[in-house]
Amino acid sequence: MKTEFMELYEKFKKVKEMGWVLEKRKGFTGIGYTFESLIGKDEDYFPIADYHDIEIKTMNSHTKWGLHLFTLTPDGDYLFPIKRILEQLGCPSKDDKSKKTFYKCINGKEFSNILFGRKAKLVVNREAEKIDLLVIDHLGEIMDIGVSWSFDWLEERINLKLRYLALVRASSRIIDGKGYFYYYKINFYQYKGFETFISLIEQGIISVTFNVGYYKSGRRMGEIHDGGTYFSIDVNNINLLYDEIKL
Repeated sequence: MKTEFMELYEKFKKVKEMGWVLEKRKGFTGIGYTFESLIGKDEDYFPIADYHDIEIKTMNSHTKWGLHLFTLTPDGDYLFPIKRILEQLGCPSKDDKSKKTFYKCINGKEFSNILFGRKAKLVVNREAEKIDLLVIDHLGEIMDIGVSWSFDWLEERINLKLRYLALVRASSRIIDGKGYFYYYKINFYQYKGFETFISLIEQGIISVTFNVGYYKSGRRMGEIHDGGTYFSIDVNNINLLYDEIKL
């Protein structure tokens, strides 16, 4: 892998030498899309690493969000788990009370409050080899949500996408209404292993964010819109999940 890391590092250096570059896309994904375009990588939506087994993550120095590791829709005991989550846990939309949304970050250390006095947390079930979404109602009774992620599914996704990581940091600014990025730093990492991942779930260091709403326009207006179920970690904790690779 050293050759691949060095190739990517050389590409990064050329981008850094460009200084401030005009964004190639607006919005949340613009910073990553712009960098990958500059190194000659085409956009794709496959659940595999970006560059020769190396996943590229790009972060704005101003961001306060966690580092999104990957998205993975839960499975569990019922068909259409996202629909079930929305029906059981969603709250009425501010724009249309007849529609529900569920935007929530949940971890394995403590319960997160949901609507109507309900609470939820992640529970690692080592015997059944899965991570359960545990939900209790206002009386403290366990609700039958039946939503989980199997160890096999999680491990497969991580091994396909996140065994090696390149973390690129950038600054941003607006000039005459246009966005610019300056890519100034890159670090390389190697994944410590699945047991470490599961342990960090238990400690609440890796969390899951649900982003479920509905389409407000277009041909699918009113239908459920699954914006992604993200497994995330604070970038300051990245060394708990990865060992840094020094070139």
